[in-house]
Amino acid sequence: MELTNKQYTTLRNLIYNNCGINLHKGKLPLLKNRLSKRLRATGIEDVNTYIKLLKNDNDEFVSFIDTISTNHTYFFRENRHCEFLLDNLDRSRPIKIWSAASSSGEEPFSIAFQLLNNNFTFKILASDISTAMLKLAARGIYHKKKFRLVPRDILKKYCMKGHDRWEGYIKIKKEVVSMISFKRLNLLTDPVPGVFDVIFCRNVMIYFDNPTKAMVVNKLASAIKPGGYLIIGASEGLVGIEHDLQYVEPSIYRKK
Repeated sequence: MELTNKQYTTLRNLIYNNCGINLHKGKLPLLKNRLSKRLRATGIEDVNTYIKLLKNDNDEFVSFIDTISTNHTYFFRENRHCEFLLDNLDRSRPIKIWSAASSSGEEPFSIAFQLLNNNFTFKILASDISTAMLKLAARGIYHKKKFRLVPRDILKKYCMKGHDRWEGYIKIKKEVVSMISFKRLNLLTDPVPGVFDVIFCRNVMIYFDNPTKAMVVNKLASAIKPGGYLIIGASEGLVGIEHDLQYVEPSIYRKK
């Protein structure tokens, strides 16, 4: 499929202005590959015609973003963050947590497993820009390889093995699913959905440039209770970003 410089720039700007994702030239092969999938799905052969559709059809724009988003994750990924919270949160009161880039749900479920197992009272909001990922998360069924880091006692306590056509899959029990609300939310354009003790926003800001990152960080900070925490990905940092959060340790920040 051919993609002219003008078409590439138009698509890149659409994605950046609506989602903050910065598709630089190195991402051109990925963009072309994912764009081809949507052209086949919609039956549209002309890129300019598809771009017009994107500008006027929000449902198709969401499907397009679903297609270009990278959603690779697994349970207990970067789990030292949860271990930090178990040591530092006050379990005598209810805790509100926002998983602000929850993808297919492994992150909020990993948090819920450990808070439940340590007798915390809590609620988790799991949001993502991808409706497809949120549908997968709300279903609560995953291939067993996603659970390779989950301790056996937690797996046995909060999950069920699949049988017959679900052989090789694991379903999360209703008591865990009931602790989590799933919501489509755009970190750039939607208002913050409340005030929280902890916000996880991991492995998403690597796609943002510094101005977008600064806007998102300060927006998230406005939704954290005093003394609460913002947790970002282990490979991310806030160097060069103006904010009022206090550094605690790598990828963990506290609101003063």
